[in-house]
Amino acid sequence: MKRICFFLLIFCALITSPVFCRADNSASLLSSGRAIVAPGAKTTLPFKLVGHLIIVQASVDGSAPNCTFVLDTGSITALTSRFAARLGLPMEGQCRARGVTGAADQVCLTRLKSLSLGGFKAQDVSAVVFDPHFRQRAGIRIDGFIGSNFLRFFKVEIDYHRKLLTLSDGATPLAAVPGGVIVPIGLDWQSAFVPQIATRCGNTAFTAGVDTGLYDSVSIPGAFLDRANTDAQLVGTGAMGSGNFGNMDKARLVRLNNLDIGSLRVGKVVATTQSGQKYALIGYGLLSHFAVTIDYPARKMLLVPAPEAKPLDNLYSTGLAVGRDSAGKTFVSGVWKPSPAANMGLAPGERIITVDGRPADAYTLQCLQKLLFDDAIPDVVLSVREPFGEKNLTIGKKCLF
Repeated sequence: MKRICFFLLIFCALITSPVFCRADNSASLLSSGRAIVAPGAKTTLPFKLVGHLIIVQASVDGSAPNCTFVLDTGSITALTSRFAARLGLPMEGQCRARGVTGAADQVCLTRLKSLSLGGFKAQDVSAVVFDPHFRQRAGIRIDGFIGSNFLRFFKVEIDYHRKLLTLSDGATPLAAVPGGVIVPIGLDWQSAFVPQIATRCGNTAFTAGVDTGLYDSVSIPGAFLDRANTDAQLVGTGAMGSGNFGNMDKARLVRLNNLDIGSLRVGKVVATTQSGQKYALIGYGLLSHFAVTIDYPARKMLLVPAPEAKPLDNLYSTGLAVGRDSAGKTFVSGVWKPSPAANMGLAPGERIITVDGRPADAYTLQCLQKLLFDDAIPDVVLSVREPFGEKNLTIGKKCLF
């Protein structure tokens, strides 16, 4: 029995979590699959961005072609239990899934006869079946995630600026583009074919997964950060994010003095870490500054700078993280220290009644995240319940570094 790891997208304010599992037939399941696509085929599809997540329409085992999926390079292909039950999929095993926070859950493994995205099809693809707490957070119902164990058969171009996804068979070599940089990627079944890239901060080298499902620019284990070249740091009080496998506790927000991805010199970048984290990830915050082409068959990635890309060296924020309990009540889950939220005396566990004059519980967490992180929104007005009443606060945003 071999220990394997794969990435499941965990929707939250700041971070997604790697997942570890054990299963006797994991090797055959995760390695399964074959592409069914005509030579030279190419298709371009529009996608929708819900926050940082790429939403596409796909078909599983001949289902309607308009099923809603998150395309996530940092994930194994996954289905919700509701969708899997509707298709009558048999389960081929179970495994213990564990996030970097240490929390764990049991998930099932299945095999799909076919998965089709824009006419690009793969057969005999493995998938995980589990229940993400997604609708409450994002405000939409999804049927699953399209992960790298499906995408590995194709060349995948993600244009965040135009919201276009292009798939091709990978027969045409990845060509250099003026201003663009080609970097090699590593792929293996033990990481569910999540692209891995050589990354460096100063004299500290590490491998990072390419994870479109991660909100942050970069998320790095604390052991790497302790050796990396940084110039400032904030500490999280409470949970700075949450997911299906636990909260982002004992988090730190740091600014790396320099970051290199292959031969690409990125420069100063804000990065996060949490207690117990073992794997480094490159996420939406950085990837969205580029047109990204991942040529899985050739094991290469092309990054072409997007027009009017914003700097990566700071975070314009209130420093506040919010959560929702099982009853649907909104509360302060954490704050960065120092930050405007911390300076206003907000603390984890306080109940948020209204946000900008509307009931806080009426927002999706995705909408709240936009209010908290959108550069075009300079401040947020909160009503917070205290033991002896409510207090009204106007929290201005500022650059945290």
